[in-house]
Amino acid sequence: MTDAHIPEPVRQLLAAISETLTFPDPGSDRADLARYEACVCERVHLIRLAIRDVLDGTATNGVQWEADYLRTKIAERPPRYRTSEEYIAHLAALANGGEGQ
Repeated sequence: MTDAHIPEPVRQLLAAISETLTFPDPGSDRADLARYEACVCERVHLIRLAIRDVLDGTATNGVQWEADYLRTKIAERPPRYRTSEEYIAHLAALANGGEGQ
């Protein structure tokens, strides 16, 4: 199947799913890992709901709406954990006598 054969609403839903599953790696402490896991679970749940509705025909507002809904939800709830880069910066600040973040 070439790109030309994928209907635009389906393409948008696939892109929204990809965006929903794309977020930064967490820092290495337990709190960051727990928040990361919660973020993953929440986003997978949203994706499963969208796919379920499309496949069982209950996406009454259409496939494009499902894609827009995913994007809206991830914009409302960005990851709330320290990224691995932020964690490394925090450790470097501590090593240099600072308090970090």
